[in-house]
Amino acid sequence: MRRTLTKVLIVFFGLYLFQSCDSQKTVTDNLPAAKLNKTFTLSMADTLKIELKSNPTTGFIWSIKNKIKPKVIKEFNHTYIQNEKTMNMVGGGGFDIWKFLPAKTGKVFLHFVYAREDGKIDKEKYYKVIVKK
Repeated sequence: MRRTLTKVLIVFFGLYLFQSCDSQKTVTDNLPAAKLNKTFTLSMADTLKIELKSNPTTGFIWSIKNKIKPKVIKEFNHTYIQNEKTMNMVGGGGFDIWKFLPAKTGKVFLHFVYAREDGKIDKEKYYKVIVKK
């Protein structure tokens, strides 16, 4: 009886670990509708550009927290551009810009965090991307 219980617990624990590895599921299941910043609907010919206000001199940087399903969209560019109005000012800030290309039809969620290296999060952004033919 004890061996059977142990095997059952091992199977359930393994299934739990397998399910928890899917960061897409975590983002969608735990995301209240009010937190979704925007939904983008793309065709296969479109390019998605996401621009986030940023100031790396504060110690905070934007990054994508979840793993993206590369079968739906693929990141092909990420760059930081300083704001033209504050270009000659120390600590002026600018924008982090990501560009993605659709790879196939489907949906994906993007979870961006504005955080420091010590883990302190200042802002979060959630985007839903739907790719249609």
